[in-house]
Amino acid sequence: MISNVPSMPSQQVTPASQQQEYKTDLSTLSQDSVGDYFRSLALRHYIEKIITKNEQRQVTTDVSIIDLQSQQAIVGHNLDVEQFAASVNKLPIAQLVLMDLRSGALQFDQTLTWTATDVRGGAGVYDQPNAPTSATVKDLLFDMLNPSGNTAVRALVNYGLGGAVQVNARWQSELHLQHTYLQPLDANRFYVGNSTARESLQVLRQLLATNDQYGAFVKNALATNIYTDYGVRSQLAGNDFIVLANKVGILDDVDGNNRHDVGIIYNTRTHKSYGYAFMNTAYGDAVNLPTAQAGVSLADMGQGTLRFAGDKPVKPQDDSRALRKLNEPAPERRVRY
Repeated sequence: MISNVPSMPSQQVTPASQQQEYKTDLSTLSQDSVGDYFRSLALRHYIEKIITKNEQRQVTTDVSIIDLQSQQAIVGHNLDVEQFAASVNKLPIAQLVLMDLRSGALQFDQTLTWTATDVRGGAGVYDQPNAPTSATVKDLLFDMLNPSGNTAVRALVNYGLGGAVQVNARWQSELHLQHTYLQPLDANRFYVGNSTARESLQVLRQLLATNDQYGAFVKNALATNIYTDYGVRSQLAGNDFIVLANKVGILDDVDGNNRHDVGIIYNTRTHKSYGYAFMNTAYGDAVNLPTAQAGVSLADMGQGTLRFAGDKPVKPQDDSRALRKLNEPAPERRVRY
């Protein structure tokens, strides 16, 4: 994936009528005078309208939004419907790496080595021509999460975690994931596989639950990821008291075009946090209306969830921010890791 690409064609732009349609809900979500109960209802109503628009355009949509203090679900839709996870499944890979770091089975400064045939294209440091073919576990973990490097995935799975079959077994037994799995192709190649809204958010919560050096490292990698003009992150209003740690998955494939965003929003003023998983799959040509709607809906759902979390609009209103949702990074094709 790359971060600097032209805007989508004009026929894919969100209509002004849709912005007007959501205006009342966004205003309610931004008001401190409205109680949490009614704001929760407003967020649910706002998200349900976007889900309806997605499904009218044949976009399979899974949504989970949770208040992480009360553990109450705010929105749950298609929680256990599997979709090809694209780069979102780098999160449970990272979770196994952290488990092994904490147990001593891996070390942060341990070097993993691979060959030129292991290199996969992407935005990561090790995906580039003439890049090194060895790196520490620490550097590979950052590369997999922050620029969403693909060679790092193969290096960590095959040379750090024992291969795709072993990873799947551990996900089922240790993380109790029933719908999250890699798809092995042969002895050492695999697709990154499937997941659901429920399980992808569950993994992210576990990944960030322990505030040791490893948890802090992963939080920083996700909170500073390079995809600033896409999805939920594109809708941050610029308040320094809002922290967003998230992972996106963007892929075009004959079996479906994936537009996913999973994250945790933390308000350092209120000390409240909210988890979300937005997973969309559109079908057909990658430049069709459903695929455009799938991508735009991530920003729309993100804007409402950020407002609910206390991310206040910055005044004067930055009109360019509304257009940032249209600047989608070039999607990957399905990678054989």
